[in-house]
Amino acid sequence: MKEILVIGAGAAGIMAALAAAESGARVHLFEKNDIVGKKMGITGKGRCNLTNSCSMADFIAHTPGHGKFLFSAYQQFTNLDLLDKLNGWGLLTKEERGGRIFPQSDSAIEVRKLFYHKLCRKSIELHLKEGVKAVKSWGHRFVVQTDSRTYEGDACIITTGGMSYPVTGSTGDGYGFAKSLGHEVTELKPSLIPFTT
Repeated sequence: MKEILVIGAGAAGIMAALAAAESGARVHLFEKNDIVGKKMGITGKGRCNLTNSCSMADFIAHTPGHGKFLFSAYQQFTNLDLLDKLNGWGLLTKEERGGRIFPQSDSAIEVRKLFYHKLCRKSIELHLKEGVKAVKSWGHRFVVQTDSRTYEGDACIITTGGMSYPVTGSTGDGYGFAKSLGHEVTELKPSLIPFTT
């Protein structure tokens, strides 16, 4: 059985962990916060803007920079696929102006709880309040070091997000992990941020 290490329990990390577990892997999901999906709690002003009903071409057109490189990924798992999955898990959704999709309850907490219970049902080993300090590769294996211990796995998925909202856990840790594994990190630039005067 493959062992997968996922760093960061936001929306991307949760979905990656669930996909790995559904394909038969043993999964460890690391999160430095005490809850999963913390940043999801503030999206859509606490209502959790899940996705948009627009076409893939519109998603690409609204992606800063060179969005065309995402076309293949968007086709593999579309906004409609996401809604099918969430609706299949029992989450009722609604569409509002501009194609924005929200849970019918207008509650981000409901979405976070749904994800948490899915992780538990799939027997994913959830390591809350266990931030990752370092990631290394040893041949074909990966090693994740936390404050409390070291874990080994066949693959490591880094889903720590950017560094846009430190209070939610988005502190840019993933960039350092990626660099330590030999990846090149391009210069970071702010995007979609407010200015307070």
